[in-house]
Formats: sequence, C-alpha cells, structure tokens
Amino acid sequence: RDWVDSAIQRYSAGIFGKLVPAVIWTDARHDNGEQLVPVDPLELVAKINENPHILLHNHDPGRPKGQVLESAYFETGGGGKFVAAILGYYAGGDVLNFRGLGLDIKASVPPPATLPMMPDGSWIQFATDPREVDKSWIDQVTSDAPLRVGRTELSHNAADSAQELIRLGLIYLAIVWSPFVTSIASEAGKSTYAATHVWLRKLLGRMADRRNPILDIHTHQDGCQVSFLLRGKDVKNHYSAHDALPAAAAQAAKLIAKLKSRGTAARQLIYEFDKESSIWCPSFAVLNDNRIITDNIALIAIEQLPTGLSLGLSREKLLFPELKSAVENGDIES
Repeated sequence: RDWVDSAIQRYSAGIFGKLVPAVIWTDARHDNGEQLVPVDPLELVAKINENPHILLHNHDPGRPKGQVLESAYFETGGGGKFVAAILGYYAGGDVLNFRGLGLDIKASVPPPATLPMMPDGSWIQFATDPREVDKSWIDQVTSDAPLRVGRTELSHNAADSAQELIRLGLIYLAIVWSPFVTSIASEAGKSTYAATHVWLRKLLGRMADRRNPILDIHTHQDGCQVSFLLRGKDVKNHYSAHDALPAAAAQAAKLIAKLKSRGTAARQLIYEFDKESSIWCPSFAVLNDNRIITDNIALIAIEQLPTGLSLGLSREKLLFPELKSAVENGDIES
C-alpha cells in the first residue's frame, strides 16, 4: 500500500485520466508445474522501469489504452512472489491532437531520390505467438527472404485470441525505398533493396492464408519506434498499402523530425492504412514525456476498464545467436 500510494503520487500531474494499481505477474503455476506467465519478474520490473510499456487492448498495437508506468517486485510472508504496477489510462488525461498542434498528417511527402547502401548485417525479424501462428507458415513465407531472418516468440497468454499478431521488423531504409529511387551506391545495393520490396509484397499476398491477421511492419527512425499496421486478409487493399508505404515512411520521418525540433520528441508512432482514401495516416504518437497525440479519441476511450489488456511481452528466443548478443549490447530493441 505504501508503494502504491507513493507511486501514484509520482504520476499525478494530469497526463493520465486514471491511475490504478494492478498485479501484472505472479508465481502461479499450471497443474503441470509450469509458470502461467514464463517471464523473469526481476527482468520484467527492470524493463518497465527503464521504459514504460504501452498498455494494449487484446494485444493490438493500434489500440492503446494507457501505459504501465512503474513496477516493483514483492514477496509475501508466505513466500509468494508477485509484481505490482501502476497503470495510467489515457482517457480523461492530457491528450493532444495532431490538428491542434498544427501538424498536417495527410500532407504528401515524396520518398527520397537517393539512398545509401543497406548496412551490412541488415536482417528481418519475425515475432509471433506460436499458439496463434504456426511455424510451418513462417517457414514458408521466410524461405525466400532476401535477408537473414531472426525469430522472436511473443507471449500473449490468451486462452482464445481473436487475432493473429505478426510483427515484422525491417530496417527503415528498406521501407522507404521505392522503385523510383534514382541513386544507390552500387548495383548490388539496389538489388537488395528491390528484392526486399518484392518479398514484402509477396508476404502481403500470403496474409490471405491467415485467419484474422494484424501485420505490424515494425521499424525505427531517429530514436522513434514506428509501426505500419495492416489488418485482415484483403490482399488487394494490402497491395495498395504497399504501393503507398515508401511515401508514408518519408512522411513519418518528417513528422518525427518536426516533433523533435519542437522539443516534444516522440518515442512511438503508429500508422494505419485508410482503405477509403488509400493513404497511410498516423493513428497516434506517444511522446517521451508520456503524453499521447491522436485525432481519434474513441481509440483510447474506456467506458469501463477493459478486460483484455496486455503488455505485449516477448521471449528472447531467436533463430541465430548473434541477435541475442545484439539485444544485450543495446544495438537492437527486443
């Protein structure tokens, strides 16, 4: 109680509409003796306290409800172990909007005409929960990938997931490249970009094989994590989104730079494709000071506390060992 009271006081500046305590991990086990949530509690606490985790509705990266702001590890007198946390809900708090900040989120930004060589060691990361997406499908869609592929297990711990989250990690340069780029440092470099572009289009066609997929094209630009989300199995729509992706990536870079120049740097930016207008638009941005920017208040609204909240935990189970060392060295984010 003392920890909860003091922690809530630390976050009572009005950024969040509601602050609530919660237990986010316990040492409870299945009947077979395995942990219900197989995560190291001390690592979980360290990660949350270093960088607040977004609080999602049903593991959906496009449905933010708030943040897990701070956590602490406790043991009971009887030897039980648990992790408590303070959750901050956006609804009712200091919510900004793109229009109010004078940001034109539909402004057309052409992709760059020139790009450098794709860095040596560039790779593709696939992250899925194996209970949602079968390994054989991932083997199939990655068999002809032009870059090395690493795999990470997501851990949603949902009894019955209505969606299949597929997180695809790509270097930003591979997303912003388009066939209209006129200058690459070498022909070999140009071939790598083009092959990655073609492979991504083929992957979008393979979304038709899934039940109810959400594809999160996950990248980083100038200190900000950027996601481009595609939902469902409409391949024609996905191809339209693919054609518009380089311009969306260029717009994202400009938006990130603009926010940074104003002293309101963003750490996360989420884009979704508007099927009606056939353009990508930013759905929301989370700033380094924890505030959220969105023009869609319904996105964060909670009439009552949601029951399907998640942290989007990952397990560091990767296909090749050099990735694990890169995560540990801070070169890439897990």
